[in-house]
Amino acid sequence: MADGFSSYEGNAVRWIVYHNTGTTFVYATSEAIALQRFMAKYPDKKVREIKRA
Repeated sequence: MADGFSSYEGNAVRWIVYHNTGTTFVYATSEAIALQRFMAKYPDKKVREIKRA
């Protein structure tokens, strides 16, 4: 999947994470999980907003 994030859940949707260096797509079943996956990969980036794509 995009940007190195993959999801094996059948009901996963694409989230757009807006952060201090741009945007990143994350696939997850919920906004909270998308945030956790993003922060696990990029702990130094500051998240401004998450929207469903």
